[in-house]
Amino acid sequence: MPQRILAVEIAGDRLRAATADRTWNSFQFIGVFETQRTADEESLVPALNRLLEKTGHPDVVVSALPPDRVAKRLLELPFKDLRRLHQVVPFALEEHLPFAVDGAAVAFVRVGREGDNSLVLAASVRKQDIQDHLGLLASAGLDPKTVTITPFAVASLFARSRNGTARTAHLLVDAEQTSTSVVLLDKQGIPRAMRSISAGLITPDGSPRGAEELAPIINLMRQTMLAHSAELDHADLIVTGRGAAVPKVRANLADLLSLPARDFNCSALFEGASPDLIRFVSPISMLLGETPDHPVELLNFRQGEFAFRGRTRGDLTPFYPTAILAACLAGFVLLHLSLGVYGKVHRLHLIDRQIAKVAAPVLGGEASGDPVVQLRSGISAMDKQLRLLGGDPSRSFVLDTLMSISQAVPPRIPAEFEEMQIDPSGVRITGLADSFGTVDEVKRALDQSGEFGTIEVTHATSGSQANKVEFRLSADFKGTE
Repeated sequence: MPQRILAVEIAGDRLRAATADRTWNSFQFIGVFETQRTADEESLVPALNRLLEKTGHPDVVVSALPPDRVAKRLLELPFKDLRRLHQVVPFALEEHLPFAVDGAAVAFVRVGREGDNSLVLAASVRKQDIQDHLGLLASAGLDPKTVTITPFAVASLFARSRNGTARTAHLLVDAEQTSTSVVLLDKQGIPRAMRSISAGLITPDGSPRGAEELAPIINLMRQTMLAHSAELDHADLIVTGRGAAVPKVRANLADLLSLPARDFNCSALFEGASPDLIRFVSPISMLLGETPDHPVELLNFRQGEFAFRGRTRGDLTPFYPTAILAACLAGFVLLHLSLGVYGKVHRLHLIDRQIAKVAAPVLGGEASGDPVVQLRSGISAMDKQLRLLGGDPSRSFVLDTLMSISQAVPPRIPAEFEEMQIDPSGVRITGLADSFGTVDEVKRALDQSGEFGTIEVTHATSGSQANKVEFRLSADFKGTE
């Protein structure tokens, strides 16, 4: 079954969310949702419950802290080892914090490398702010796997899609009612600056703010651009959030900053998302951290004492150690069986070589092919010769056979035996007789001897000599029929 992913953004009294269904090889965007706290509600909990009624209960939750509550810095550190980065980043960030590092939670993500140096985006927030955020979500039964900030997520979404724009620097402005975030991206999509201010570009009714109210925000953007003017000589303006739905907001920013404004289609990476969802770009961008293929490494404050220890349906991560141990055990068993089979095959090969060595004298030279088969054939041939020499106790000796034939055939019978062959199966006689009757008399005489079983005259014809009959007779020993 697919996992339901819920990304939740808290923007003042508003809650915005994006949902998607994820399987091991697919990611289907579902939709966006929005609720608002009413005047008679003391907290956002009722609004959060109404949001969940629309989205359904999720399997994985990604949430975002208000960006103006988080201190952010881009650090360049002279090494790239991830373990050392975990040790050094909190101390490197401490001098930029407006509060003690002991009371803060630190998160970072590596955004680039320059030789042996690492470019790191580090962020810090008060632990109390995280506790309050987690408590609010827990009141609605939610335990977020990731707690991040939206400016970096939006920058990651834009860096991946680029929306067909040219490879140039971009100033991303996330315009909300109560806050404004600014991210300056270089040509490679690496964030070079990230700033947030507790002031919005639009009023509660959605109209643009006046010039006096915009002054602090415009100054922040100009300072950000001037600080990196040596690196980035040109930048295009991209406006997201609720302010992107107000054309005058983008036009005012473009005029005041003297930057060309570009459109941004946040649906470029998600099938099913429509181009008019620019004001929901923050929760949509947070979904990038849960895609099955090349997920974005989001800033995540759920570390240390705030580490996520929950379980999500369909998450097999807790079973990874067991699976690894089982795979190792299976590997050892397979190796043991393989070594056992190899040992037996090797011993069999040695035995075959010994058999061939022993069989060589018997076979009259070096054995070729299967020495066992050749040895058996040689033994069989030797056995036949042995039987012919009288070595088989189950058969009469050759001399005994001749004696039996001599005693069976009358001495005065007119027949001459010219050739006699004796083998383990019987006797083959070739000779001359004075008549066919004499041949029959020889057959009867052998039959009466009791030494033979089947006796046949295989050939009898008048011979080349006058008054002679040539004949061939076969007599099988008893038990060989």
